[in-house]
Amino acid sequence: MIKGNQIIAEAIRDVGIETVFTVAGGHFLPTYNEIGILGETTIVTARHEQGAGYMASGYALVTGRVGVVFSGAPGPGATNLVTSVANAQADSIPLLVLTAQVDKRYLHRNILQYCDNVVLFEPFCKRSIQAASLDEIPNLLATSIQLALSGRPGPVHIALPQNLQAERSIYKKIIPFDQLKPGEPAESDINKLLEKLSSCQRPAILSGHGVMRAGASKVLQEVAEKLGAPVATSRSGIGSLPTSHPQSVGMLGFYGTETARESISEADLILVLGCALGEQTTFGWRSEIFEKDALILQVDVDASQLNRVYKLDQGIAFDVGAVLNKLSANLEKRNSWFHRRPKKIQPQNDPVRGISAATFIQVLNSYLPDDAIVSADIGNHRLWVCDQLNVTRPEGLLQSCEFDAMGFSLPAAIGASIALPGTKIISISGDGGFVHTFGELSVAKEKGLPVVGIVFVDGALGILRHQAEEMYGKDHFTRLAKIDFAKFADALDIESRKVKNDKDLDQSIAWAINSSNPVLLSVAIDPNEVFPPLRTKIEQRRRDLMGEA
Repeated sequence: MIKGNQIIAEAIRDVGIETVFTVAGGHFLPTYNEIGILGETTIVTARHEQGAGYMASGYALVTGRVGVVFSGAPGPGATNLVTSVANAQADSIPLLVLTAQVDKRYLHRNILQYCDNVVLFEPFCKRSIQAASLDEIPNLLATSIQLALSGRPGPVHIALPQNLQAERSIYKKIIPFDQLKPGEPAESDINKLLEKLSSCQRPAILSGHGVMRAGASKVLQEVAEKLGAPVATSRSGIGSLPTSHPQSVGMLGFYGTETARESISEADLILVLGCALGEQTTFGWRSEIFEKDALILQVDVDASQLNRVYKLDQGIAFDVGAVLNKLSANLEKRNSWFHRRPKKIQPQNDPVRGISAATFIQVLNSYLPDDAIVSADIGNHRLWVCDQLNVTRPEGLLQSCEFDAMGFSLPAAIGASIALPGTKIISISGDGGFVHTFGELSVAKEKGLPVVGIVFVDGALGILRHQAEEMYGKDHFTRLAKIDFAKFADALDIESRKVKNDKDLDQSIAWAINSSNPVLLSVAIDPNEVFPPLRTKIEQRRRDLMGEA
């Protein structure tokens, strides 16, 4: 018989967990120590639990595997972790969330750091459970990983009481469960879908993140080319088809391309693939482009997404990749009907005030390796990233899409870099979002990760500043004290450069991309540069907030 901490550590190893992102706590020191002794699972110590959760999310996004995050402190550690878990639920990211729990024998004594972690995580997890005994932990880990990856992926939470580590039992080695295969979609559904696709004249595809989740980007391209269909994407679907592909028409939605809107609006059939038809993509569910005579066909692994927003002419609740494989095998090649390409929005800056975000990303494009991954935070900069960035691979652009959580970018980039050590990972943040999690840059230094941190500095919560000034004529609440981020980098012994004008761009970006160490670029952005489609969104928000029709 062996102690519980050994059983937990060995089970973590045996279910195939290679990396755990954590902020350690005293309650589970024996287990952390045992994981270290075994030496087969890497422990990555973040500086904040929220950062650990985002690292696990970045890891999961680029690998397709479960990201594992462990809060070693029961109460405050768990509450710190909630935002990143909620983000994972919103964006369908598979996480195994482990939290320490206090010794359950003393719950009635007002024990230190107690929180009901099971209840805390229930709204954001596919399952939230507390281990009732030591013997069930190995199987609980294996089934939780399987659950996190099955159907619509998402987080699964296990609370581990402290006292289980000291108990003794016989460890029965756990064998990881094979991931469930999707099987074959119903032949009648495929035949009905093929019939509609064959009879339409102007098919268009709207691709969401579900395509990449299913590993179906290659077959999406095959189907699009056979159909001759333009492919628009949701924000989270960027990268499901390379942005350089001749049938890619860009992102659909408030901040999307006019070409994407035209392609969907002019289509007589819209094939929605792995896309939830959310607020941003559908122009706040107000756009007439979905409310016309076009047929709407939707494929999603999550049946609850079908007929949720628009009445469908056909909905298939099944794995997107499996359906696309059937379509590719049965469709005949036809000519494209839509030949317009999206136009990049031109810089809107005054060079005297600062660099254009558009110009910066255009120059960045010329230095990015083909397999590079960019992680974008929340704010003005992301509007420009989604419009300007050349994305050549699935998951080539990591974002917090449905939860819009500031601070996501840098730790997600670190998690991605740990997962893919030979890949160049770039984080782009505004100065407002960067400070949410900028302490995690020390993890990149500690691990020797060649992550490029880019901070667009405009001294404000820029996207809110533009809204306030447009709606009220003045901004009272978004200005930020400018931080010398180069000094922060220097304190971490990380090299940095300040990019002050267009003349600095090529040299600074080339230096950053070619560095084999973590580096930081602080970019002086024109604070008055407004992404043009933002003005339309601001006007709608003004009407909503003022209660106008």
